[in-house]
Amino acid sequence: MALRDAVLSGIGGLEGVYAFSVKHLGKGEAASVNGEEVLPTASVFKVPLVVELYRQVERGEVSLDERYVLRDADKVPGSGILRELSEGLELTLSDLTTLMMIVSDNTATDVILGLVGVERVNSAMRGLGLEKTVVSASCRDIIFDGVGGSDLPDEERTLARYEGLAAEARRRGGFTAKTRNNVSTADEMTGLLGLIAEGRAAGRGSCDAIMGLMAKCQTGEARIAKYLPRDMVRVCHKEGTRLRLRNDVGIVTLLGSGERWALSCFTNEVGDVNAAEEAIAGVSRNVYDYFTAWA
Repeated sequence: MALRDAVLSGIGGLEGVYAFSVKHLGKGEAASVNGEEVLPTASVFKVPLVVELYRQVERGEVSLDERYVLRDADKVPGSGILRELSEGLELTLSDLTTLMMIVSDNTATDVILGLVGVERVNSAMRGLGLEKTVVSASCRDIIFDGVGGSDLPDEERTLARYEGLAAEARRRGGFTAKTRNNVSTADEMTGLLGLIAEGRAAGRGSCDAIMGLMAKCQTGEARIAKYLPRDMVRVCHKEGTRLRLRNDVGIVTLLGSGERWALSCFTNEVGDVNAAEEAIAGVSRNVYDYFTAWA
């Protein structure tokens, strides 16, 4: 069986838009299905963001020890815990980065995005050869678009206003599926993961720190990691979730041999999000079986 066949077999009859890309980071064997298609990232965009953050830390432009005082105005709906905590809480930039990567905290993400700068992230991606990976929206932008609040001024896009708009959207029959989003391709994201694993997306220490954060990710466990033997692999990943979208991208390392591969899984406009997660899990297991059969 060829590697691409292993990927296709895992996808099965998934209905919707999808793209999968995998590359063995030692042997170089790669395969993709729709790997060049530009698709929404959802929270997967936090990987390019954390890369540029660490590049700025290396240049001395920001410090992970820098402190930030949480404001009610910072709080963003959706994933995370900061929206539930008290105004005035003091966190380091390191704390915010940890929350962004391991629990996908949207408030922490938007604070970091504001400090790092959207254009700086995009410029960094161009410099790394990622031409189709574009960050254009904050978590707040994406979430308020989904409930019809895209035209509200920033000061009115509060948690309370979101709850009202969300209740109204439910009465209308559902949220808006088509919103602003950040985009990438499965092939480009696999390329970025490879650069991180090889210590070339930023300095070696920074890339190791990024992988350490991704290894602690607490979301998306029913995707890349689901069917992998936990005592035999290390999974460093970041998922993305929206209404009809389930994504997951990661680096899988065999603990015994140190062999590793990058895998990027994007699904969008799927009729069954559980089926999308199962397809990601199935592709991941098939890729594992394929590469470990070499041993």
